[in-house]
Amino acid sequence: MAQKEEKGEQIVEDVEIALAKTGNYFENHKSLIIGVVVAIVVAIVGYFGYKYLYLAPKEKTAAEEMFYAQRYFEMDSLTTALHGDGQHAGMLEIADSYGSTKSGRLANYYAGLAYLHQGDFEEAVRHLKKFKTKDPVLFILSRQVLGDAYLELGQAEKAVGSYAEAASKYPNDILTPAILTRQALTLETLQRYDEALKIYRQVRNDFPAAREASDAERHIARLEAKSGK
Repeated sequence: MAQKEEKGEQIVEDVEIALAKTGNYFENHKSLIIGVVVAIVVAIVGYFGYKYLYLAPKEKTAAEEMFYAQRYFEMDSLTTALHGDGQHAGMLEIADSYGSTKSGRLANYYAGLAYLHQGDFEEAVRHLKKFKTKDPVLFILSRQVLGDAYLELGQAEKAVGSYAEAASKYPNDILTPAILTRQALTLETLQRYDEALKIYRQVRNDFPAAREASDAERHIARLEAKSGK
């Protein structure tokens, strides 16, 4: 019985010592602990303040401006879509002023398309390279168009890389076969026939229902006859 009491007293004593050490630690490091807590609170408040008080209003304004710019783009008024109509901003201003918003990022995509249609391929590349998105379809289309712009500039190697990125990241039965075919045709211009043949076979085997599959068969027959493989 006495041993149990002694053991109980020892546990209480150990707890008291631990608490005393904890208290001493806090006293000795009070400024550091409070500083860390304050920094965390400031970071949390800052994040929500930025998101709801700063970013949300910008998102709304950018979306409103983007509405008009997209309408001009759809009407094929590309210069107005890019530069605005005097009352509403164009894609370039939206991308520059609202780059942190979804509409601001999307404006770079539209600007790239507009410049591509106007034949200004360097500007098309510049804006398409800026475009970032997590939307699979927009990602595929933007990388395909970037590849087209590179090809127009005579930069076939970069075009191949862009097509490869478009085809591999979010593969699907609708867009991927056409992009792979673009990639293979571009590889042929670089005389990289074995790589092109491999991609044509991929189109035929992985996407048999696609329209491009029958085209791939013809390309395969042509390259096999040429190389003897």
